[in-house]
Amino acid sequence: MNIEHEEPDSLFAQGKDRQPTWTAGQVASRLGVSESTLRSWHRRYGMEPYSARQGGQRRYNPEDLVRLTRMRELIDRGMRPSAAANLLHGAVALRDVHTAVVVAAKRLDTATCADLLTQTIHRWGVVRTWDRVCRPSLTSVERDQRSDPDCVDDEHALSWSMTVALHRVHRPLRPATVMLACAPGEQHALPVEALAAALAENDVSARVLGAAMPTPALVRAVTSTTPEAVVLWSHRRDPEHHNAASAIAALGTRLIVAGPGWRTAVGGWDQPKSLSNAVTMLCKPDAAEE
Repeated sequence: MNIEHEEPDSLFAQGKDRQPTWTAGQVASRLGVSESTLRSWHRRYGMEPYSARQGGQRRYNPEDLVRLTRMRELIDRGMRPSAAANLLHGAVALRDVHTAVVVAAKRLDTATCADLLTQTIHRWGVVRTWDRVCRPSLTSVERDQRSDPDCVDDEHALSWSMTVALHRVHRPLRPATVMLACAPGEQHALPVEALAAALAENDVSARVLGAAMPTPALVRAVTSTTPEAVVLWSHRRDPEHHNAASAIAALGTRLIVAGPGWRTAVGGWDQPKSLSNAVTMLCKPDAAEE
């Protein structure tokens, strides 16, 4: 850590068992902000050093420096100072996360984007993060493509970051009882990943087959694994999707068709209205039917 310092005795606390500490000027220099900005962070956003909270002289230890460095990084990536502080305090508003996620995706900063989503899932859960952050972020990026078709890289960065964050949700160590797959030719697999993660939060293990599953492969997979339920996702209407669903239903397995590609009550199969509804159907079937 390259902090230009004064004489060693004034820079480091005395004693072999104590942590190194730094003055406000040294920390402000390290962060590339003014001391007045640093004081503002303390006063407005509760980012004062630990020593000050304990009634001592304001000195910054390594933990304080890590926290303030993260604050500066979040602000540099487009998050408002209040939102950045709230995130570090564990109380950020979801609308602020949505804004920061879109900014990070447009900068192709997938590491920050994935970390923000991971923290949000950890605090609010998959369903709320999906509805309040992921979907609005995807809509925002897709809207930009209408005026600039070349910015598809933003969408790919955002989708990849969401997939990483969803995969970080701990999966239960038990046999899978649910199979999740996209209909033939269907490439939009993110909702399937979100459902798998949301089920995992409810201690339900799912087998995810992902995008564009051909009908014969779907039939083979259902026959060989005998899941209790199959969810078939479709973003667009296609007769082949209906054929695949009919083939699965003919095997006697409970079928749930999800996504905007299905007509209402198509085939008489279960059809969730939202991610939350799909989770309820699979975790608490009786409650979903009420």
